[in-house]
Amino acid sequence: MSAVPSTKDLEELWAELHDTQSGPVSAGRRVRRVLADSPHHCFVGVEYPAARRVFSVVTDNVPANATNGLMVTSGVVVEPGSLPDHGATLDLVLRAGAYTDIFTALVADLLVRLAQVAAEPGGVVVNRLGEWQRMLAGVSPDGLSREQQRGLFGELHTLSDLFLPTFGADALYAWTGPDQQLQDFQFEQGSVEVKTVTGHDANRVRISSERQLDDAGPGALFLVTLALDARQGGRGVSLPELVRQVRNQAANLGVAGELEQRLVRAGYLDTQSRLYEDRRYALRRRTVHRVTDGFPRITEQTRPVGVSDVVYTVDLLAAARFLVGQEDMITVLEKKA
Repeated sequence: MSAVPSTKDLEELWAELHDTQSGPVSAGRRVRRVLADSPHHCFVGVEYPAARRVFSVVTDNVPANATNGLMVTSGVVVEPGSLPDHGATLDLVLRAGAYTDIFTALVADLLVRLAQVAAEPGGVVVNRLGEWQRMLAGVSPDGLSREQQRGLFGELHTLSDLFLPTFGADALYAWTGPDQQLQDFQFEQGSVEVKTVTGHDANRVRISSERQLDDAGPGALFLVTLALDARQGGRGVSLPELVRQVRNQAANLGVAGELEQRLVRAGYLDTQSRLYEDRRYALRRRTVHRVTDGFPRITEQTRPVGVSDVVYTVDLLAAARFLVGQEDMITVLEKKA
């Protein structure tokens, strides 16, 4: 295979290598080379008798931190290995089936990176896996929870509908939600926290800390609330459909790679997208509040002494006088220093 294989291609290759219908398989590996036109010798394989998936890169330089097994995540580990006729390899090994989706996404990403560089592959692989190790800190083998799906949908919808058309590539760099920052977007002139609500009571939003609605920092602070109808099937947009839309926008702006890194840090992997396809969201209403003195909230300044780890609910009906138009928010965020 000369082209860089997709996650689907990789799944098909592993399925072929795992076919044991022709009879018992002896201990060892079945392998298939990928990136045939690359100077790097890269193989996907299945290791028997455990039938573990493996990705191997031939290298003369196995980094020291991989010699004792570098754990990328609890189900994926890096080990030194070897292949007949090729010599020493650096192997990425799937140790737990629950992590299959994550493993496939990792291998696909490594192949893209290896296809782009001619440098000695051992260091390239370990360095990239170190980045993935950090990004995968919040990724579950079971995918995003319902609440996480809805939250990511709200942030991406706001990014796509309000901020990318106005700020271009700068909007993507302002998206800090995947990094668990205090607010989901941080611009030079202010910050924006995005909340999504479903069900009948669309006026109650959950605030996760006493600092989330604290406007003591530089610039203005806005609260954007999206009231969504969520259902299995029917009208609306699924999370994978919205991701594809934002990817097209990011590609046109030349920041596709930056978006992909943020999606992974947010816990979204393409190999898990099937888990989210049936759940669809339709926007009922979007409101924007400017958070300032008098807004109903708890902050570090108003929190009682001895109280910590504050989580509370705001009734937006009590914040009606702080409502502003989305155009007013954009105008404030667009102001030049």
